[in-house]
Order: sequence, then structure tokens, then C-alpha cells
Amino acid sequence: MSALLPEPALAGDLPDLLALLAACSLPTADLAQRHLADFLVCRDGGRIVASGGLEFHAAAALLRSLAVAPSHRQRGLATRLVDELVQRARNRGQHEILLLTTSAAGFFAARGFQPFDRRQVPPELAQCSEFRDLCPASAVCMRRTLANGGAA
Repeated sequence: MSALLPEPALAGDLPDLLALLAACSLPTADLAQRHLADFLVCRDGGRIVASGGLEFHAAAALLRSLAVAPSHRQRGLATRLVDELVQRARNRGQHEILLLTTSAAGFFAARGFQPFDRRQVPPELAQCSEFRDLCPASAVCMRRTLANGGAA
């Protein structure tokens, strides 16, 4: 079986992306067309089977909406998406990526993210809807610091 590679989301992908996120019990309320420019998807037969995106803020990037359809798990799709998103954040000059997770802390820890005190999140990021409204207070906040131009 050939590897499914991350590719940029297209303008018409929003309905399918929202359906995937809902099927994976991830928040969708604030996701809009404008976010697609910083989203990657993996397709199988034209169908979106995995996704991940970044929200860029002055202080840090927020990794969000990492989802893999149950039928396509354990194939390395999430790892490929995270690797590509980290590189994109680095290319944009970001120094760190933060995220919130209720169920994948171990996965993210294995990819260089460490638990981070939610109270220490930069104010601009703390005001985005993921932190303010959509993710429960019980979600684990994690951060990965990016080295400029090299592996972190």
C-alpha cells in the first residue's frame, strides 16, 4: 500500500474536514474557510482520512484538529502530519507550537511536545477559542520549542 502523504487543504474541503473532526470528537465550532490555508489533509481515493492544522499567532503557533479516521489509524498519518506542520511552523519563524489534547498526550510527547502550564500560555493564544471556549479545562496543554533552522 502506498503512503498517503499530507497535502494542502483545498477551498472545497471544509465540509469533509468538519465531518472528519466531528467523527473523531474534535471541536469544529470555530473552524472556518479562512483556516484552510494552514491545514494539511491526507486523502485516500479522494476522501479526507486525516487532517491537521496550525493557527499562527505572534507569540506561538497552535496545532489543532489533528485527526485520523478510525479506518486509517496505525499507518503513520498523524506522525507525518505533525512532522510537516512542525516544519511549516519553523519555516514561518515560529519559536514554539502549543496544543491542547484530551486523549493524545502520549502521542505528542513521543514527538517532542512536553506538558506546559496552561496559565503560562501567551495571552494572545490564551484568548483564541480553543483555549477560551472549545477545549475543556481538563485538556492537557503541551508545547514544543522549535530551534531555528534545525531539529528541535
